[in-house]
This record gives sequence, structure tokens and C-alpha cells, in this order.
Amino acid sequence: GSIGMLAINQPYTLLLIFAAIIPAILAVLALKQRPNPGARSFSVLMASVSLWAFVSLFEVCSQDPDTKVFSYQIKYLFIVIVPLSWLTFSLYYSNRLRKFERNSFILLLITPAITLLLVATNHYHQLMFKQFEFVTVNNYQLLYPHFGAMFWIHVLYSYILIAIGFVFLISHLINSPAHYQRQVTYLLVGGLAPWVSNITFIFKIGTLTYFDFTPVAFSVSGVAFMWGILRYKLLDIVPIARDVVFQNMKDGIIVVDNDDNIIDLNTTARQLSGIEENNFIGAHAENIIPWWHDLKRYEALAKPAAPPIIELEVEGQIRFLQLNQSPLFNKDKPLGSTLTLHDVTATKLAEKAVSESEERFKSFSENAPVIIFSLDENGALNYANPAWQTLLGHSRGEVLGHPLADFISRDQNQPIDRTFDQLIKGQIPAAEFILHMVHKDGSRHLFNTSASVNSNTEGRVTGIIGLAKDVTEEKRLQQQLFQSQKMEAIGTLAGGIAHDFNNLLMGMQANLSLMRLEAGHSQSFDEKFKRIEDQIQNGASLTRQLLGYARKGKYAVTVFDLNKLVEDALNVVRRTNKSIIVQLRLDEASTFIRADQGQIELVLLNLFVNAIDAMPHGGELRVTTALKIPAHPDNPGAPSKIGHTVEVTVEDTGAGMDKATLDQIFEPFFTTKEVGRGTGLGLASVYGVIQNHCGHIDVKSEPNQGSAFTVRLPAAVAPKNQCRNDKAPAYLPKEGVKILLVDDESLILKYSHEMIASLGISVVSTTDSEEAISLYRDQWEDLDLVVLDMVMPKMDGMQLFSALHEINPNVRVIVTTGYSMDSRISELMACGDHDFLKKPYTRDDLAKSISGLIGTQPRLPKAEKVRAI
Repeated sequence: GSIGMLAINQPYTLLLIFAAIIPAILAVLALKQRPNPGARSFSVLMASVSLWAFVSLFEVCSQDPDTKVFSYQIKYLFIVIVPLSWLTFSLYYSNRLRKFERNSFILLLITPAITLLLVATNHYHQLMFKQFEFVTVNNYQLLYPHFGAMFWIHVLYSYILIAIGFVFLISHLINSPAHYQRQVTYLLVGGLAPWVSNITFIFKIGTLTYFDFTPVAFSVSGVAFMWGILRYKLLDIVPIARDVVFQNMKDGIIVVDNDDNIIDLNTTARQLSGIEENNFIGAHAENIIPWWHDLKRYEALAKPAAPPIIELEVEGQIRFLQLNQSPLFNKDKPLGSTLTLHDVTATKLAEKAVSESEERFKSFSENAPVIIFSLDENGALNYANPAWQTLLGHSRGEVLGHPLADFISRDQNQPIDRTFDQLIKGQIPAAEFILHMVHKDGSRHLFNTSASVNSNTEGRVTGIIGLAKDVTEEKRLQQQLFQSQKMEAIGTLAGGIAHDFNNLLMGMQANLSLMRLEAGHSQSFDEKFKRIEDQIQNGASLTRQLLGYARKGKYAVTVFDLNKLVEDALNVVRRTNKSIIVQLRLDEASTFIRADQGQIELVLLNLFVNAIDAMPHGGELRVTTALKIPAHPDNPGAPSKIGHTVEVTVEDTGAGMDKATLDQIFEPFFTTKEVGRGTGLGLASVYGVIQNHCGHIDVKSEPNQGSAFTVRLPAAVAPKNQCRNDKAPAYLPKEGVKILLVDDESLILKYSHEMIASLGISVVSTTDSEEAISLYRDQWEDLDLVVLDMVMPKMDGMQLFSALHEINPNVRVIVTTGYSMDSRISELMACGDHDFLKKPYTRDDLAKSISGLIGTQPRLPKAEKVRAI
């Protein structure tokens, strides 16, 4: 069919035209009047009804059956929207909804979407309409559908939504004032008319059962709604009176009924009260508003002359709210009350700041750890905080009214007077300087001082205010740090000098050893050689003294019995401290260690002296030594051959230490002793010496329970008691012995090469570490030892040793250096059969070292050597 085939003279045409036009006008009017959420849903409702009526007009007037069926299906695009928009409008109007949640709206759209899909595909399944019947009524052909199963589900869903909307409107009708009741009445009449018409058509009630009067009935609804808009401002009073005035008020408004159930509250009230929930209408105020139960204690709440102010914490911020309560009546019947919240936070905070300002300044000044003072225009002190007496000993009465110059070192008076004079005259706004102030006991203290002018409200300078911080101890520590840094610099310089000087001495010693060999056993030459050798050793001793002065390194490493050293050190303690009972328990096992005997003795004396100082009234000093043998990892019951340690435990029955002290005892300059009795470097140096010897130190202590220091050091093999002529070189197996010599100093390399060769040993030498690795890789099976310098460019001795160790895990080395033995050399020595020669060394020293290493492990046949790739 086509539009030309429309029969516009149908009896229902005029009604449908009105039913399309009136809702369209209302839709436009609603949006134009007030574009809030309630008005938008009302506009959607009216627009859907208008389009429904328009499509129904097209269906009724059409003469073509297919066009009638198509039009009937098209109008369902708008029919499904009407129930949902009616419910939404009812919720907004009855104040049951602030904002439609997106998830809820999507759920409500599921059934309409399915309905539209079933209508569009009905010719496949007939679930919505079983068939369409064309009925002739008064010579006019009307379309009447026979409904399927899914149609009734859609009807049930739509009627439920419409019924819920009516329930909310009726509830609002009962609880609203008279003017709002008339509005709601017109809404109910307008909504009821099309619903009744739809029921009549679907269930074939009455005589006109073949024509759907629902869109026509909406024209009645339109008239009712129009009258409500024009007469009672249906869409005007509610949005403007409530949304504009109520919601946008700067004061918070909370409306409750007689049972304290929330009827309404505006946005400001939600913000001031910290309300986060959305569904607060109808909820009890005490369950929504955190501070509501506290209102009972405000008896003056209903008295306008004395509105109370409450203090709240909202979203982490303190707020002060002034409360006013007004009862609500309807024809003298109490309905509830309105609570007005006026935010007076800014005012209260300002008042509080003013009232607390003076107290805060007083508290700050009286409790400050620095001196705060003020001078009048004549330089006399008119204020000094308690820190003055704490730091300088003078009471406030002894200070006020006196010139500041009375408390300053005399040699500083004139420069300070000039500075204060410049401040008073306004020549400088502020000044910073060091004050040398005199304590009441006569001692002198240093203060970092800042001073500025003190002006009144008119800007006139009335005096000077100043802050002075005692930096006496800080300056002392700075001097100690400077001294420590100076000593470190000396140590670095001494180490460098020792290395270079020892290399020079090494060259002299090597040539002297060779000359002695060539000269034979001439008594005249031997004496001269001995005098030269003594001078060389004196030079080497000088470098050791330099290193000792700077406390750098282990400069005289020997193997000695720790038990013997402990006994000797304790003898000193016994002689000088008769009130201390000494208990000594020495392990009978071997307690030999390889270390600097002087430094270990210093460690023991420090520990003994600290223990004695902790027992000023006498006590017990218990010293224990023990050889600790770790278990074998594969057999816990069997001892391991490596990792032996010697332990020394020093216990006292003194005052003990708390955890805070224990955490700091090894820090430089930390001491618990009174001024002048300790530098705070004793235990720091103990810790450094133990660490430098690859050892470990533990401390256990509790207040009034004494202290126990345990030192662990790597054990060493006791030296064999052999009577031998030190002047004669050790026996060397000359046949087949071959040594790799590495030293970056070409002259030292040459002299050392000659000395080794003079022992009848084959030598391969190089000054380059990389070449040394290449030589060792090619000849390692024939090389018995490697003599290497510790300090070399590109690759030092430790790195070179690691590279050689990767080629042959059984590699044996003799480390030579002009420096002292350090932790790296100690680590290397602990890795296997190795030795250390400090430059300058003699030919005999070299021979003994080579002989000792070759003798510690027999040379294996080539077939038995295992090469590590």
C-alpha cells in the first residue's frame, strides 16, 4: 500500500490526531520548562505516546493489509518505551530517585529489547502474534491480532512497571501537602485513562473490542497533564522549588518525620554530613548520619537564640556546623522537623587561631631546644626562653635587664655591637654569626646565631630578636672528622710511598742478594753486605711505621699463638686493676692465627679496658679461648678440614647496654663515657682490625646483665719447630722446578728473575697480566708456582689469580707487594697453599717461600693433574 491509499475519513482519525499532537506539545514543553532528570523522563514518555498515536493513525487509515501489519509492528518501537519512561518519571517525581543507575536501567531494557526482536521476526515463529485478522466494522476494515505466548509476558512486564509507578505516586499523594496532592491527582487521572483503555482492548471487554483506544486515551492524559501544568504548575513548582532553591542552598537542609526517618536532604547537607549512600530517603537518620545520635545532648537545639555548634570530622577535615531546628506542621498536626546546617568552620577556625596564637608561640618558645631571646633598642635582654638556663646555666632573673655583651666572650663584643647597630638602624634586615658565649661555670660555648629586627604594627624597629643554637659538640665532632680524614689521607699517602719505596728497596735487595752470591764467603764482603742489608731493612721498617701511624693494613703478619697473647695482655690488666677478678679459660687445642700481632694485642686491650670501665666498683672479667671446628657438610658427625676458627670471648659483669647502644657501639666517635674519658674510636678500630683480618665480632648485652664480646679469627697451622740456619737458603729440588714470574716493574722483574734463576729454578717471566694468562694456559702442566705482584695495571694480582685458578684449581702462588697485607691477600691466602712476601725480600726469603710451597704438596705426574676448562 501507499500513502495515497489512506482513508482519512475513518471515524477514529480525529481522536488519533489529537492523541499525537497533544503529547508532542507536552514533550517539547517539559524540556523547555526545566531540563532536569524528571522532566526528561516525562518528555520521553510524551514523545513515545505521540509517535505511538501517529503510527496508529497511519495503520487505521491505510487500505493495504501489508501496510496495516507493518504499521502495527512499527508502533512497538514506542509501545515498549512507555512503561519504562512512566516508571522513571514516577520515581523522580515522588523523590524516590536522584539518579538512575546505569546497570539498573540496562536490566530494565532487556525485556523491551527482546520484545522488539520477537516482533520483527514474528513471521518466523508467531510467538508474539499468531495471526492478524481483518475485521469490517461499519464498512471500515480494522486490524485485530491474535496474541502469542510472548505477548502476554510483555504485557505482564509492562503492567508491573506501570503499577509500580502508580504505587509511588499514590504514596506521594498521601504524604504530600494539599497543593502537591492536587498535582498528583491529575497525574493519576492522566496515567489511569490509557491503562484502562489498553486493558479493555487486550482482554476484549465491552462492545468496541476491535479497536485499540490506548493512544486515543492518551489524549485524555494529555488534557489532564496540560491542566496540571497550566493550573498547578506540575513541572514548575517541584523542580524549581526543590531543585533550585532546595538543592542549591549554601546551608544544609535535612527534613525528617516524627520518627527521625529522612524525608529529604539537599546536596549541601550530604557534603557537610559526609553521607555517601544514595538510597537515604526513608532511612532512619541515625543509620545514615554519623553524628545524629549526638544531637540529644544539645538541649538548646530548638531555641533560636542559642543555636549550638557541633564539631565534625568529614572526609578527614574538621568542620564546625551551627544547627537550627524548625518543626513542620500541617493543619496543626506535627509532621516532623527541618534541621538547618550552617557551616561556620572558617569563622571558628579564625577565632581558634587567634585565641591559640599566643599560647602556641609561648609553647614553641618555652619548649624550643634552642635559645630564643630579644633585645630592646639599647641592647638589653628583655626576653630569654628556658633553653638559656639549660644551655648556659643562668636563670631568667640573672639574664633579663642585662646587656647581651655581659654573656659574650670579651674579644667578640665589638664586632657583635657593630652588627646589632646595623640591624637597629635598618642597614641590614638580618644577620647570621657565631657567638662565643660564656657558661655560668666559666666554660665557653659556640652558638650559631640568627638575628633580625623586631618591629611593631606601625613598622617602627623596637629591638632585635634572635635564635642561638649550641654547636659546641658539633664543632668538636667536625674537628674529629677532619682529624680522621687527615689520618686517612696520610694513610693513603703512606701506602703509595710504601709501595714505590719498597719497590726501590726491592731492586737494591735483589742486586745485593746476587752480589752476595757472586762474592762467595768473603768475611770482608759479608760484613759490608750485612750493613747494606740492614739499611735496606731499616728503610722497609720505616714504611711499616708510616703504615702503622696511619693505621692502614696489617703490616707485620706472622703466625702466633693467640693464647700466649691473651695471657700477656691480661697480665697488664691484672697489674693495674686489683679490684677485678679475672677468670681465664684457655683451650688446650692449637690456637695459632696468622695476623698482625700488634693490632690483635690492641684489640684485646681495648676489649679488656672497656670491660673494666663497665665495672667501676669491681666485678668479674672472664676470658675464654676456643678452637672451633665446623662439621663436614656431607657428614655432620665428621670435622671439616677447612673453616677452623679461633674464638676469644671477653665477658664482664658490668652495667651492660640497651639495644639502642648496641646498635651504635661500632660507629666512629660514639661513646657512653663522660667527656675527656673516651674518643669513641676504640671499638670502631677493633671492628676495623677484625674485619681486616677476615674475622667476625659478636656482642651480647642487656642492661645490668653485663656484656660479652666474641671475636672469631681464621685459624692457622702452627709453625714447625725447626732448628735451621736462616742464613743458608732452604733446600730446593732443582730438577724440573719451573716458576712463572709476573711483575709490572721491568727492573724488579729482571732482578727477581735473576734471583730465582740463581736458585737453579727455571723461570718464565712477563710484565703483562694478559700475557701471563696466555703463558700459564700453554704451560700450566709444567709450572709449579706463580710469583705475582699484587698491584699491576689493567689487571691486579687478585684478578690474575682468579684467571689462573679457572685454568688450574690447584694453582699455587706467592704474592709480592710493596703494600701491606690487606683483606684481598688474606682471602687469597685462605683459598689454598699460597704464601706472601712483602717487598723488599731477600734471596733467602724467596728460597724459603718457594721451598715451603713446593714441600706442602708433592708435584703430581702430568697424568694425575686435572685441568679446569
